[in-house]
Amino acid sequence: MMYRKLTIAGVALAIASIQTSAAAQTAVHPHSHVSSSKDGDHPHLHINPKWKECSFQLSPSLTQSAWRQFTREAALVAYFRPLSDAQPIGKGRFEFSLLQWKTGIDDHDDAWNDTFVHPDSAHYLFEGNGLEFPGLMVRAGVSDDTDVGVYFTKSLGANYGFYAAQVQHAFVNNSAWAAAARFSFSSLYGPDDLDLRVYGVDLLASRKFALTKWAAVSPYVGGSTYLSSSHEKTTAVDLDDEHVLGAQAMIGATLHVSKARLGVEYNMATVNSFSIKLGIGS
Repeated sequence: MMYRKLTIAGVALAIASIQTSAAAQTAVHPHSHVSSSKDGDHPHLHINPKWKECSFQLSPSLTQSAWRQFTREAALVAYFRPLSDAQPIGKGRFEFSLLQWKTGIDDHDDAWNDTFVHPDSAHYLFEGNGLEFPGLMVRAGVSDDTDVGVYFTKSLGANYGFYAAQVQHAFVNNSAWAAAARFSFSSLYGPDDLDLRVYGVDLLASRKFALTKWAAVSPYVGGSTYLSSSHEKTTAVDLDDEHVLGAQAMIGATLHVSKARLGVEYNMATVNSFSIKLGIGS
């Protein structure tokens, strides 16, 4: 019986990882080149040594169509992902987590090349096949069925970061099955040139498999609808605000081992993302 349970856990957690490994080779924009860090075909960068890391500053060459693409894809970079099953953590309980997600944008696209500046001509937006963001998250149970959470990240040496908040309510909640609705808000902060905000609604369903008295795994699936809103604030360009609706699907799993929690999630959208969470809770 224990062997069977451990097999279920392994399969559940492997789903997202396997999906990610396959997607990592192709998780760039459909019209993009191969990732620049692999083939040496780097884009021509806009340079500003004011910051030690790549930072937001809009180029005069940024077009309305590229601005709209940025609004759509930046929403998926900034989106406050669930990284958890649909089961609530319980009233009075909390969780503190370290997060990292990676989104397969293409730094060749004007949507990204004309919205960033770089410390020098060889300091590219990212190496590998996606833009990575670490972050911190705190989640707390305010009732038996409802959790709230906040998220924060800052790109050290750059001029930007993101903060976010969420409310998740389980409308199905028993020892095995759970289903929940989740509302989230994310915002870019720091840059003088632009504002970006993302509003999201998720529906999640999960199934919990007990492994031992102190360990369980919960695979989950879900879907999201989001609204991304951008506004430029610089004299370098004259662009209309963009308001873009989008959607994404997700598959993931959460492993609970005593007070420790490991979450993995793969998101399928215009640009795909892989996320991982390591937390500890009460």
